Amino acid sequence: MKKITVVILALALLATSVPAWAGTENDHDIVGDTLFARPLGIVSIPVGAAIWVVALPFAVLSGTLHKTTQTLITNPINYTLARPVGDFDYALPVNPKVDDR
Repeated sequence: MKKITVVILALALLATSVPAWAGTENDHDIVGDTLFARPLGIVSIPVGAAIWVVALPFAVLSGTLHKTTQTLITNPINYTLARPVGDFDYALPVNPKVDDR
């Protein structure tokens, strides 16, 4: 009888604490962003920098240095470090085009 009472009290305690864990609609976005998107973004920063170094001579010769830098360096940094956590609809800031020549 004592075990049944303890089990019933434990279940009652658990049942009343469940509503306190009511999450918001973007909890899954925050978890997914923290576990997957941010680490991939951190990896993409040095990868983009390495590709930028390879593309640098071609970008200078073609006059697209700003666009290349924006795509391979600035966008991954802003996506990883400036975007609010869990906000996948965040619009990256747009810099006005600077004359590369």
